Amino acid sequence: MSEKNKKQKITFKPSGLSYMADTGMTIFEIANKLDIAIRSECGGKGFCGKCKVLAEPDSNLSPVSEAELNLIGSEEIAKGFRLACQSKVLGPVTVTIPDVEIVSQEIIGKTDIKGSFSVDPMVERLILDKSIFADHQDKDDYHDVVEKISDKIFNSTGKKVFFKEIYAIRDLAQPSIYNSTISAVYHKKRGITAIVKGENESSLGIAIDIGTTTVAAYLCDIRKGIILTSFGSTNPQRRYGEDVISRIAFANEQSDGIEILHKLIIQEINALIGHCLKAVKGRKEDIDEVVVVGNPTMEQIFTGIHPHNLGIAPYLPISRSITDFRAIDIGIDIKPGTNVHVFPVISGFVGGDTLGAIISQMPHKKDEITLIIDIGTNGELVLGNRSGLWATSCATGPALEGSHISCGMRAAYGAIYKVSINPSTYKVYYELLGDSEKILPKGICGSGIIDAIASMRRAGLILENGRLNEDKPGIISDADGIGRKFVLVPKGNKSSEKEIYISLMDIRQIQLAKAAILTGIKMLMRKSGITHIDKVVLTGAFGAKFNWKNAVTIGMLPDVSLFNDVNVVENGAGVGAIMALLDKKYRDETLELLNKIKFIELAKEPDFQVEYTNSLAFPPIKDKSIM
Repeated sequence: MSEKNKKQKITFKPSGLSYMADTGMTIFEIANKLDIAIRSECGGKGFCGKCKVLAEPDSNLSPVSEAELNLIGSEEIAKGFRLACQSKVLGPVTVTIPDVEIVSQEIIGKTDIKGSFSVDPMVERLILDKSIFADHQDKDDYHDVVEKISDKIFNSTGKKVFFKEIYAIRDLAQPSIYNSTISAVYHKKRGITAIVKGENESSLGIAIDIGTTTVAAYLCDIRKGIILTSFGSTNPQRRYGEDVISRIAFANEQSDGIEILHKLIIQEINALIGHCLKAVKGRKEDIDEVVVVGNPTMEQIFTGIHPHNLGIAPYLPISRSITDFRAIDIGIDIKPGTNVHVFPVISGFVGGDTLGAIISQMPHKKDEITLIIDIGTNGELVLGNRSGLWATSCATGPALEGSHISCGMRAAYGAIYKVSINPSTYKVYYELLGDSEKILPKGICGSGIIDAIASMRRAGLILENGRLNEDKPGIISDADGIGRKFVLVPKGNKSSEKEIYISLMDIRQIQLAKAAILTGIKMLMRKSGITHIDKVVLTGAFGAKFNWKNAVTIGMLPDVSLFNDVNVVENGAGVGAIMALLDKKYRDETLELLNKIKFIELAKEPDFQVEYTNSLAFPPIKDKSIM
């Protein structure tokens, strides 16, 4: 065996998992083979520096790369730390993943939806007594069994059903079926999708919101119109990049890229369904339909459709309205013929999740002017009323969810999510997600970053152009006297295991993100001729959690003089999915909306670049006394 093809044993701690890897594979590639999720924001390209691991012995690894020197530094490298995506194995290696770099599946937010909903589902259960099968072979006036059974169902229930689903026909062909009461799952569009032995009136449905960063599943009682339970997790595709562009690139670059991405999301959804069923002591056989929303890339990957077309001009989805699939064709582990309804998409940039948010708020049914702002890894905006709706997508990037930020993290336990700074003493106050008496700060999530930037602006620590004010206390400057960071939480003294700070580059990332959103709002108002907004609705993984007044302070949202009312909605996309699961009229409504919503592609607008550049600066602080 040549040295190149020699296998090397790689062991991971704390999991204890090991793998016989080909010489030359990176630690990051090996971890993915074992389904060990190491944090990465750049998809393993050596840009983010977040896949830091302790790897020993160093002699069995490739030489330290320039990216490692720049991103983690010689001091950390001397302690044995390496970047997983840069370190190739040349011999047996033991890899220890620090707690902060392990991608935990727990998330906060998206699963707090409450209430009851209108009920007129697409699917229902028909309880059929065994007498329906009596003497089915005694008469010759029917051509086949399903024809006779269909007629008997019509005579006993008034439902004109039909059999086209092969798995339902297979169920019906089982000899044991004829000796008991059965439950037939009747879908108004696809006919009988399953035959379940026994009298089981429980009819459950799953609504799923697939975000670029997080995934949420809502288990609903279809007959009662209520949410029974819900679970959320991080999207496991994150290991291949934080944004959709990175994942499209991965699918393009790897021959099996789409299969890998598809498998990851399906595995996660099956796990979430399992958690939901376990919580209510339900069974897979109880689930009669699934409804899914997501952005165009997430929906195409979910259905196993390559997203290549979404990454090249003119950025068109493969179809705006391929909406119904079978569970077995997608890979969802429930009854194989169960219908899976996927929301249509508005454009290559605005997807079913935005339609879900629109359905949850119904701006097209109202006179008041509504602005829906769905902020996640991408930002989607919808503006209008019954006279017309305008929509666009903003390239906010993942900074608002804690990525590409020096000490950034998502909204999980240990994240700083609220920040305030005394403008006189410059003392920092913060709040953690979780029990602050038991855990130390691990980083700062998106809402905390917005708070921190706004508080720093009010305290005069950040200038209008985004530079740190070197004349203020606490600003740490480099050798040239340029302000580089402001420490929120110092390392040690039982306050934190590491220093948590806002850097000059972090401020730049927030400027880019907030300018994208503000520009999008301005362009929508300009194109639609709308000058005043009656109601602003904030939703999304990040949008429903941050302090909107601080967003106004930093210029992410327009001045409050432009709008009257602000409403925070916990995951409008998920609410829309639940509504469409429980009441079929909302599905028809999404299809009707497709041709009524006017989509604006910001990059094609002639004055976009000028408006975007003007929006990068922070607005003046009106109350000068706090400076």
